[in-house]
Parts: sequence; C-alpha cells; structure tokens
Amino acid sequence: MGGTTEIFGYRMSKEKIKSIADFLYLTVFALLLGYYFLVTTTFPIEWRENFPAYLRVLLIVVILIKLTYVEIYDLKEVLFAALISLCFLAVWIRTSDPLVLNTLLLILGSKGTSFEKILKVYVAVTAGLLAITMAAALLGFTENLVYIQEGRSPRIAFGICYPTDFSAHVLYSLLAYGYLRRERIHYVELALMAGAGVFVYVFCDARVNTVCILVATGTFLYNKIRHKRAEKQGKIYVMNRIWSWLLAMSTVICALFMTLMTVFYSSENPLTAFLNRLINFRLSYGKKGVDLFGFSLLGQYIPMIGNGGSVKESEMYFFLDCSYMNLALQFGIVLLGIILIICSVIGFSAIQKKNWVLLWILAVVAVQCMIEHHMMDISYNPFLWAVFADMTVKAGKRLDWKKKRKQTV
Repeated sequence: MGGTTEIFGYRMSKEKIKSIADFLYLTVFALLLGYYFLVTTTFPIEWRENFPAYLRVLLIVVILIKLTYVEIYDLKEVLFAALISLCFLAVWIRTSDPLVLNTLLLILGSKGTSFEKILKVYVAVTAGLLAITMAAALLGFTENLVYIQEGRSPRIAFGICYPTDFSAHVLYSLLAYGYLRRERIHYVELALMAGAGVFVYVFCDARVNTVCILVATGTFLYNKIRHKRAEKQGKIYVMNRIWSWLLAMSTVICALFMTLMTVFYSSENPLTAFLNRLINFRLSYGKKGVDLFGFSLLGQYIPMIGNGGSVKESEMYFFLDCSYMNLALQFGIVLLGIILIICSVIGFSAIQKKNWVLLWILAVVAVQCMIEHHMMDISYNPFLWAVFADMTVKAGKRLDWKKKRKQTV
C-alpha cells in the first residue's frame, strides 16, 4: 500500500488514511459495544433516541472511505459482501430491527482492520464495564438481582439483567482473551479462567456457560501443549484434517441438530423429552414458536417475554433461548443461513491460516448458542467480524522455519 491521495481536501498516504479509518471503526465499535452492553445491565440509563443512528452514519463513512481509498477487493469478496448485504438489508427492511443493520455495518466495516485490535477493544470494553457493573451492584449503586428458583441455589446477576447473561459476558470475554493470548497463554491465566468457570457456577448456577468456560480453558491448554511440543521438535503443529473440518462446520452441525430436535420434538418421545428436560425446556419453547408463528424467509415480529430484569417469574413466559431457533423464527431462514455461511467461511479460513485456536472458539460458541441467544449479539459475540477483518496474527517465539516439518495430530 503506497502513494498518496487526496481526501476531503487533504493529501495523505494510503497508510495514513487506513489508520484513520481503522481508528474510526474501532471507536464506533467500542461505543456500540458499550451501548449494547449497558442495555443488558440494571443501570437506569436513558439513551438519546438517535445515539445508535449517529454511530451508523459514522460506520457508513468508514465503509465508504475503505471502499474508495484504502482496501482492494477481489471478485469473490465483492460477491460475498453483496450477498451478505442483500440478505441483511432485506431482513432489516422486513423487521425494522436496528440490530440487523448495526451487525451488517460492523461486519462490512471490519474489512482490513486487524482482528486482534478488534478483540483488544472488545476485551477492554467488556471487562471494564463488567468490573464496573459488578462493583456498582455489590456496593448498592444499582440493583443486584438474586433469583430464587425451586431446586436451585440462589442465582446472582451482579448488576446484569439475568445470571446467565452475566456468565455469558464472562465466557465471551475469556474467549476473546484466550484468542489474543493463544499458545503464549500462561498456566496461571488458564487457572484463573477455570476459576472464573467455578465462580459463575457457584454464584450464578449457569451450568452451560460453566461447561463452555471449562472446555474453552481445556482447549487453550491443549493448544499450548501441542504448540510447545511441536516447537521443541522443530515442527509446525497441524490439526487432523477431519477434526479441523468438523470444528469449521460446528455451527452448521449444531444448528441442524437443534432445528431437527425442535421441529420433531414430542413430549411422548423419550429421547426429545429427556433432551428437553436436560436443556431446561428449550425444545418445547422452540416447538411452541414453530407451531404459533412458523418459519419465515425474512423474519417476523415475535412477542417474547423473558425473566430478565425482574426476579418475579412471568406467568406468560415465552422466550426463544436457542440462537438458531431465535434467528430462524424472528429474523428468518435467510439470515440464519447467511450467519451459518459466515461462520463456515471463518472456520475454513482459520484452517488455511492454521489458526487452530479460532476453530476451537467457533465450536465453543456454536455449542453455547444451542442453549443461549447470543450468536448475533454485538455485546457478546465479536467473532462474526472475523469474516472480513485482517486475520494476520503476531507470531510467538520465532523458529527456524527451514527446519520445520509438518506434524499432524
């Protein structure tokens, strides 16, 4: 990237324009992330009605700058970006949900921006706000909801609207941090991650997120050991092809499994009845959604009443916790399909770049989204931005590449 060009009456190098565009993107991302995060808390904040709209305008400016002055797109990228844009815009026009448009703009705007920088911003904002929210709740500055449910220990939300939402914030923050550290992560950091899993189990009784945190910690440890062993032998760690393909397709596999189990759910079927009880009635609520509203191509309005924000259980409770059923019913089969394609593209790109940690993270997110609704949620899942972001990673210890040989698990 070289030479100079004129923009807004000033002559600048393309490197300078790119750095400005990246800074604007990361700033807007941080503000949108903070906005969506604080919506999940019990802080009594009254937002200016047009605040997200102003941020959308800035994102559009960033995208136009990158398109005009900075990034070079090949035909495949142009066609893929066009497909994503058409699907998201069609759903947005149909549903008028700003989350759809905001997600699209963040995906398109991430083109060429370092994914590591995106995750650093994500970790800084979410960890910072999570610490502030916890402190405010424990010190009595905001409501600290404690849910008492029959047969379960008290579940503390720590200033977030619901205990599982709090634990999901912890999970995704740890996933992003683990990605940034990769094989450089220390054993002490891994122990602290495992401790965070125990914490959310003891105080939030968030079983799925606890399992996901512990599994993620285990995969980070495994990845570190395999890289360390390969490094000592002067080799490159390469994951088994079949296993890597399964991880790359994990989102599609989990989506198909939950969709089939939901559509064919019956309380008289021992298998689906057992699975329904195991995952706290996700299948029966999903089946109810299918029966009442049916699938649509481009989404529809579905009134949902959850338990978040109040310790009083609603008698009219109905919520689609499973991300895949939530997307399919509320935002349409088209949007679910494009999200699955995006995740698969990220997965196979990770295989090409031998980014094994990202593969494991995609699988953990895919499993977590079978139970919770955070797949397309700006304040939780930052990994969708990887589809167009710059995935160049900083190397750990330098090795003598001439002496390296491939090693397959």
